[in-house]
Amino acid sequence: MERVNCNIIQDVLPLYVDDIVSKETKEMVDAHVIECETCRKELDMMKEKLFLPIENKSPQLQKISKQWRKKKSIVSLISVIGTAVVLIGIFSYLIYFETVIPYDEDLIQIERYGDELTTHYFGESYATFHSTHPFSLEVKGEKKNIIFIYYTKTIVDSPTRNIFNTENHQVEDEYISVLPESEKTDAVYYVDYDNKKVTSGEESWESILERAVLIWEK
Repeated sequence: MERVNCNIIQDVLPLYVDDIVSKETKEMVDAHVIECETCRKELDMMKEKLFLPIENKSPQLQKISKQWRKKKSIVSLISVIGTAVVLIGIFSYLIYFETVIPYDEDLIQIERYGDELTTHYFGESYATFHSTHPFSLEVKGEKKNIIFIYYTKTIVDSPTRNIFNTENHQVEDEYISVLPESEKTDAVYYVDYDNKKVTSGEESWESILERAVLIWEK
């Protein structure tokens, strides 16, 4: 068997003295120091320097072991908390992050029943429905009472999926919404709007109307 380089043996001697090497490494060192006087002397010197009475060594090792377990517990706790934060973030994103569902005439239709106007949604699911009350706005030089509406979706609720719907069918009544003050309404437009932006002056109802889609008119 080829003799192991002394540098390699001397590198592992501290671990050998502390008895924290593998069985194979221990056998390798034992075999080497039998033949190598230099490494054997180095090993003897290390044993002399590191020798501690048994009554002193045990408490020291216990202290080190206790500190290690404490650090390991802290790391494990931080890991669990970190994982929980990530999972909560993902869950919140799936449930609460909403985007506007683009208008599609096959997906969203306005229907009249007597004096009431209703919006009928034909998708698998949606997150929320938004609607203004009728308000007066100039449309092509004529004052009209109009309503803006739009639907939103999340990852779990969208026109093509409803993750929490295990029965895999929709209840049609859940997708019909009555528009407010229908008798006063002249037209209904589909567009996303933000009341806060209008109130703060960032947007105006006129600018929102420019990008709106007319989906019903008296």
